[in-house]
Amino acid sequence: MKVSPNKFAQYRTGAHYDPHIDEFEEEFWPMMGILFAILAIWTGVVHFIDWLTFDVIPWWIEPFTIVPFLFLMAMNEKFDSLNPLHWWPMVWGYEAKLPEKDRITIRPLDNERIIEQHGGKMNVYIVDYEHIKFRKRKDAVMFGLRYF
Repeated sequence: MKVSPNKFAQYRTGAHYDPHIDEFEEEFWPMMGILFAILAIWTGVVHFIDWLTFDVIPWWIEPFTIVPFLFLMAMNEKFDSLNPLHWWPMVWGYEAKLPEKDRITIRPLDNERIIEQHGGKMNVYIVDYEHIKFRKRKDAVMFGLRYF
């Protein structure tokens, strides 16, 4: 069966100029230069410390020694803490949907209050404005019984 031209037109998307594409291209290489400079300085410092001590790290592994610090920065950005005990939502937890009625709402400024009210960062993680994650099933059930 042949598709009519009108039916084809409804699936076609129009092309338009995106003004932000040029900004990305203008910022990409300077940013890569800064990141390369940071990696080069890090590698130089690690190489110098290794040279002063036992010189056991091969030269090709020295740039990869920054990976644990990049991981720590990513976890600090995601979970707002360098404490590995606060990273439990990455691995496990019980997600609860917030009630549709306004019994409890999550606003950007209320995050800390809600976290402390339900047990702190060790027990509660706010996924988004509609979901909250609990470390223990008991806490998730109690939350559901209280607000539903």
